[in-house]
Amino acid sequence: MANTYREVRAWQRAREFKLAIYRLVKTGVFSGEDNLRKQVSEAAASAPSQVAEGFGRFEPIDNARFVRNGRASLLECQNHLQDAVDRGLIDEATQQELEAMIQAALSEIGGWLDYLQSDEAKQNAERVKKQRAERARLRRAARRAESRPGKPER
Repeated sequence: MANTYREVRAWQRAREFKLAIYRLVKTGVFSGEDNLRKQVSEAAASAPSQVAEGFGRFEPIDNARFVRNGRASLLECQNHLQDAVDRGLIDEATQQELEAMIQAALSEIGGWLDYLQSDEAKQNAERVKKQRAERARLRRAARRAESRPGKPER
């Protein structure tokens, strides 16, 4: 199980795609196409961002909602890249290379969503909630004990 969003393969693949888009737009192929450049850059940045934000949501259902938004951002990128081909800004080979990266990210996102929607994810979330509640109870008990020296905790 991942301890941080950076360990989630869906985030890693989406980030790799985002970095490839950043490299592409720096080459100037979108010169004179500021709106398309901005749209594809923002959509590419949104995908890993959504996965990360979802990871920050503890509930698997809430997490999955953000991950689905990340998936939608990748699909938006597919459309923008097709538009770039249609406008003659990039060739089909470049589109296919980026498409392969999108597909890798979508595959990982699909697996992550499968997990988030599983009984296992729900059970893991409940287990961690109980552990957190117990740690919080022990911290409160320790603070009470410190504030009343010499009195045993019940």
